[in-house]
This record gives sequence, C-alpha cells and structure tokens, in this order.
Amino acid sequence: MAGQQTAKQAVQQPVAQQQTGANVTTQIKQLVSSDAVKERFTLVLGQKTPQFLASIINTVAGSAKLKKCSANSIMSAAFVAATYDLPIDSNLGFSAIVPYNKSVYNPQTKQWDEIPMAQFQIMYKGFIQLAIRSGYYKRMNYAVVYEDELKSYNPITGEIKFVEDFSKCTLRAQGVEETVAGYYARFELTVGYVHELFMSRQAVDKHARKYSQAYRYDIKEGKKLSNWSKDFQSMALKTVIKQLLSKWGILSVDMQRAIQDDQKVYDEDGKGTYGDNQQDIVEAQDAFEMQESNSNQIGGLDLEEIEE
Repeated sequence: MAGQQTAKQAVQQPVAQQQTGANVTTQIKQLVSSDAVKERFTLVLGQKTPQFLASIINTVAGSAKLKKCSANSIMSAAFVAATYDLPIDSNLGFSAIVPYNKSVYNPQTKQWDEIPMAQFQIMYKGFIQLAIRSGYYKRMNYAVVYEDELKSYNPITGEIKFVEDFSKCTLRAQGVEETVAGYYARFELTVGYVHELFMSRQAVDKHARKYSQAYRYDIKEGKKLSNWSKDFQSMALKTVIKQLLSKWGILSVDMQRAIQDDQKVYDEDGKGTYGDNQQDIVEAQDAFEMQESNSNQIGGLDLEEIEE
C-alpha cells in the first residue's frame, strides 16, 4: 500500500483546489468522482471502494454539522477509516467521522476563531474488530454492569466478582442509567492468557472530564453537544476496551496505529493533531514475545505507520 501520508496528501490536493465557489457537499461529490481519489482508495479497499465512497457522501449529506467542516478534513478522516477497512456509518458502531470545532488563533483580530473540522473516531466495535483480525484473541467480551449484578470489586488487585444468579437481577431490564455500576471488558488470548477490566461509572466519568474538553464544556454550560454527553454508554465501553487492550493485550501494528489515529484532525499538509481528546494511553509492549508474520496487514493490505 502507498504510504499513508502520501495518500492523504493526494486525497487533499483536489479539495484544496475546489474550496471556493461550491458548498462542502458538492466538493465531496466532485472529489469522490475524481480518478485520483478513486485510485488512492482502491489501493486500500479494492472492490469495496465504490460502496465506501458512496458512504462518505451519505455521511456528509446526513449531518448538518459535517457540512460546515472543510472537505479536506472530511476526506482525510474518511481515508484513515478506509486504511482500517472500517465502515464510517456511526450506527454500526465501528468508526465515524465526527465534527469538531478547532480553536485557531487569528493574528489580525488577536482572537481565537472556532474552525469546524472533521476527525476520525474509532468506536468500541472497531477496536474489537481490529483485535479479532490480529489473530491473537480467541474471545472478547464487554458489558454494562448494573448495581445488582456486581458483588464486589477490588481496585487494588483488579479482582471482580459478579453475582451467581443473574435471574434475580432486575435493573438490567429496567435500563436506568443511574443504576449502572460500571463497565466491563475481558479478553482471552489464543495462548490461554485471560485478563479483565472493570471501571466504575465514577471512574469513567472522571476519565471523560480529564480528557474531553467538549464534555467539560457540556457540564459547565448544561449542554449535550459532545459524544460523551449524547452517548455516554458507548464512549464508556470504548474507554474500558481501549484501556484493556492497550495495557494488557497484544497490540498489532494496526491496533497501535488505531490508538494513535483515534480523534486526530488532519490539516492540508497531512499533519495530524488531536481534536477534542489528547492521547490518554501508552501502548503496552508485547508481553508474550509472539512472532507476528503479518503484523502490518489488515485484510491482506500492507499498512505503514503514520509519521507523527
């Protein structure tokens, strides 16, 4: 596969030439119809390219906020998703193109301007999909845990005990958010190693407040604009899965890249910076020293690491 930086720049070049005179939706339609863009996406998606390019148009057409973002950032975010072969329909739960207001200093007015940009965001099913593709994981589980299902949790040892008879638990059926005790994820490697992680709702909320500027703004202003405010459960599951995999799992090159790429915004030069969230996880080293013959592949496609 062509280098990812080079591909991004190739995708962005036609957009830069069309920034004036046409709205974003029209720019996107013109762009995905160009031979240069089709060729770049075909390098990573093959026969899936027409369907994926159509999904970009549909995603932008269905989002009033994305229509305010630059076509450059939208196409860059879409290309990142394409390199992982993940659909960008957020309803599927694998990845999404998310609008974000980037603060840019204006030297003329000496004020900070809010510039709408699009960023790639991998969702919790996306991390699980990449883990399964790596071939290291035999089984993965995740769940929302309600108060009447959790027997005990030791934050020092990480030991978790659930009730033995779930038939007596009633809170899950009611689905009341206030009765959620926390979020749970577990993996079993093909070599037999098992690890699990539980994060209380309070711990996840603390994490979100620390790393999401948009969530802090929502809390301060009493609004629900961020992904954390609109879908706390999905973001919480993503957090616990991401923490589990990065700290105790085996990370293929693609999984490491996914953690790095999550919520990046790319400028016209192809340089990625983080939008709402800064990186909050340091990738773990492979504790099992397993040889990975195809560690730099997803679905048979060679992938190069992004240059920071």
